[in-house]
Amino acid sequence: MTSFKPCLPAVFACLAACLTASAQIASPTDGSGTAKPHASSLGTRFVSVPGTTVLVAVWETRLSEWNEFLRQKKHPWSYQTHFQQTPEHPVVGVNLQDAVAFCNWLTETEREKRLIDGSQSYRLPTPDEWDAAVGLARGRKKAGLTAEDRMLDDRIYPWGQEWPPSSKTANFADGEIPGYSDGHPYTAPVGSFAPSAEGVYDLAGNVWEWTQPMEIRAQPTGILRGGSWAYFRAECLTSGYQYTVPVDLRAPTTGFRCVFEDKRRTASLLAASDAEKKQAIEERMKAMTESRKVDTAAVEELRKKMLGKGGDDALPDPASLKPATADGSTFLNALGMRFVPLQEKGGPLICATETCVRDFEAWLRDTGRVWSKKPSFLLGGNHPAAGVSWEEAAAFCAWLTERDRASKLIPATATYRLPRDSEWSLAAGLKNEPGADPAARHLGDKTHFPWTPKPDDWKPPTLAANLDATKIPGTADSYSYTAPVNSSTSNAIGLYEMGGNVSEWCEDSWPGAPEERVIRGGSWLAYDKDTLLTSARNHALKNASRADLGFRCVLDLPVP
Repeated sequence: MTSFKPCLPAVFACLAACLTASAQIASPTDGSGTAKPHASSLGTRFVSVPGTTVLVAVWETRLSEWNEFLRQKKHPWSYQTHFQQTPEHPVVGVNLQDAVAFCNWLTETEREKRLIDGSQSYRLPTPDEWDAAVGLARGRKKAGLTAEDRMLDDRIYPWGQEWPPSSKTANFADGEIPGYSDGHPYTAPVGSFAPSAEGVYDLAGNVWEWTQPMEIRAQPTGILRGGSWAYFRAECLTSGYQYTVPVDLRAPTTGFRCVFEDKRRTASLLAASDAEKKQAIEERMKAMTESRKVDTAAVEELRKKMLGKGGDDALPDPASLKPATADGSTFLNALGMRFVPLQEKGGPLICATETCVRDFEAWLRDTGRVWSKKPSFLLGGNHPAAGVSWEEAAAFCAWLTERDRASKLIPATATYRLPRDSEWSLAAGLKNEPGADPAARHLGDKTHFPWTPKPDDWKPPTLAANLDATKIPGTADSYSYTAPVNSSTSNAIGLYEMGGNVSEWCEDSWPGAPEERVIRGGSWLAYDKDTLLTSARNHALKNASRADLGFRCVLDLPVP
């Protein structure tokens, strides 16, 4: 959502004046800020959900509503499904332009009939509003999200956390989900399955739903949400999954739902939200400053996030950064990479996450290089940089060293590098590992994993690692490929994905093979127990690259 700006009071005053001038329509709230029930002239009900100022249609736009639009508007339409539908089924084969045209027509029609006024309208939900409707913390809380909130958002489904869902949860490709049945081979009549807590139906399955950002621009692609009757893969049915498709796509799996916006209610709720946000910021800042150890960089980062001026993709404010020291403190560099002490006293700092795409691409741009082995699957900015050779990883570390030395964030004698094999073991929690070299240490310990296993079960707990979980009975994760670098639960010293996501290059040569380098940790392709042991090693030529191979950095600091 757009961040609030200092000019909001003037906006609110203007909107209040408009409200006074247009009294022919009843107040949109019951006096407490809660929206009154609303129904369109076509019979669709709209309800309020936490986290957004709009009212959300309780079901997807029905074929009966669409046919009325076609009859009155004479909208060009020739799409035919290969299956039968009743008027109560959701319309399908709708592209983004079709869906927007319907919303505009309904708005114009009801304004002409004086059923709504000029401050009220129907439109498609934004991705943020759809987040709120489906119950994601990022849609409902927005400010002050915790790491647990973000991790749950990446893995939760509209019906909860279990996979596979119980039968008749929603309309999916039931023949493709073992043991699942919903009774509908194609679309189902809207409202056929249990609604959300707010009374919204089919947020999972039935048809994909178009969303549209508030800032409408000519774009070749759009975002669909919610899954459909033809989908069955777990990662595609999570609440947060966004399906990017061409805006002119017409398919038997795509439809839409509308939202109803009253800008008078929006003004009232935004004013209240602004006041609550300021109070929450002050309370959180007070709590952090009263704690025994204050991480000033973290405080500043939190302040920006809560004020809508930062986030996972925002770079830190250079003025808030403090130079790295070897006194056991954490360190945040100008790229937003957070380094934590590897040991309690002295020694190097290690990056809490694998090096992400955003940071790797900054190096590529600055040095004029090309990512020749970038994987073909989608990589977001906060996903790990995969398809990277050891030589490229080492060059990135050298570039980062010069960059942070020049900005005085690290001393002239400090150096970024890849972790040594023994340091990687220590970071993953395996101490006092026997063996003179990586080859001798390989599989020497048969019990330790980078996560804390359950008793008598080596498999990773939920949120512990991104692996090829479909091949590990009793295990599941939400990612077919890589996951954001901070998606897993962190280990005892605050490191993420030591056991999965991408395997990681180490500095060491493999014994007897000077052109090969050590590789540690599992990846999104890993599933075998022995390869997932903390003591497991692999090795490859230093100029080799794979779609499941990346790296994390270590910062060597001079001892005071």
